[in-house]
Amino acid sequence: MKRIYSVTAALICATFILSACATVAGGMIGGGVGRMAGDQDAGRMIGAGIGMMIDISD
Repeated sequence: MKRIYSVTAALICATFILSACATVAGGMIGGGVGRMAGDQDAGRMIGAGIGMMIDISD
């Protein structure tokens, strides 16, 4: 019975990770661009926000 719960939990985690992939990718890209521009935190927040809008609209 514990194995069923483990498999279910793993599938739920995988679903959350795949559904938020644009948010994570946007944050990483924004962090890199922001680092080159001199303000890493602002770039990360802008990139993650744009990625979140893409995840919501999908």
